[in-house]
Amino acid sequence: MSAEQLIALEAALSDLSALYVAARTFTALRERAETELLPAISALGSRLRGLVRAARLTDEVVDGVSREILGTAAHWHRQLEGVRRSGPYQQALAALADDDQTRLSRLIPEVLAGLSVVRPPPSLYFPVSPASARRRPGVSPFSNARECADTLGELVANGLIPEAGGSEWWDRELPAIVGADTPATLETPIALHLTAGDVRVAVFCTAEDPSLHVYTPRLRAPLSVILASAATDEWWEAYEDSYSTFRDALRRELEARGHRLSTWTP
Repeated sequence: MSAEQLIALEAALSDLSALYVAARTFTALRERAETELLPAISALGSRLRGLVRAARLTDEVVDGVSREILGTAAHWHRQLEGVRRSGPYQQALAALADDDQTRLSRLIPEVLAGLSVVRPPPSLYFPVSPASARRRPGVSPFSNARECADTLGELVANGLIPEAGGSEWWDRELPAIVGADTPATLETPIALHLTAGDVRVAVFCTAEDPSLHVYTPRLRAPLSVILASAATDEWWEAYEDSYSTFRDALRRELEARGHRLSTWTP
């Protein structure tokens, strides 16, 4: 067996693992993903490692393992497509397009595993990265205060939209705006704050992580800016301007533009 064949087998097994992650996302498939697909992946991986150690991966064996992996992948692609064609999933897509929060509060937990509605909805904090899109060696990876204030101003004025990552339909079609009920769980010192009294969308939580999810094409709400009094990211210390210098400059930019602003202490 060639190194290329082994690499191809490992890549196919990795693709199968990605299907497991996708399948367990959906309420209709989560239990089967855990009890059927995950053990199958573990068994295939164990078998492949054993064959490599015993130097028994002949071309015939490689063909057999490849067919097994591809057959399992094809089966689970069909299961996922079944979810996509299902009534609840299509209804959730329609409710999202219509921004029907009442229907979404019912349909999202029916479609996406582990999510439940938070009642009453809490205050929400949405992270805003200070990272610069222009990264060059020896240059700070952070935007300057004016650029960051411009970004925050656009978000406050235009609202937040979900970021759909990945090329597969299950990554793109029901994207969420992700936030938290406290800025302490965010990985950035800058956030947009929506007070509980102004939350007019269904908010979903999961037991698996502290993040909160909102499903809407665009979240238009009275957002304010909240800045951490200090940053724990050591990257700030690697460049000439400290976080405190950036924070103070950003505060001046935001106040000059009339934005509501508050500070929290990590």
